[in-house]
Amino acid sequence: MLPFAKDIGLHLIVARRSGGAGRALYEPVMQRLKELGAQGIVLSGEKDEGVLLGNVKPQRMPPGRGVLVTRRRGSFTVQTGWLPVG
Repeated sequence: MLPFAKDIGLHLIVARRSGGAGRALYEPVMQRLKELGAQGIVLSGEKDEGVLLGNVKPQRMPPGRGVLVTRRRGSFTVQTGWLPVG
């Protein structure tokens, strides 16, 4: 269903720790997402994990800062926000 995600309105969010993320890319769902060129954000992590999305390796960054990777615009630095509930 992943190749037809846009057509059927499927959105998939994968969140995980950066430790071991390089190994996780060999899992079937993660492999398929990478093959399809899915966009995503790579937040702070260790460079040892290797390339995670596009050609981006994780690196040490301040909290909330990351690299957004897209097919059309390439990769660029973004700052995310967090608002506590209540």
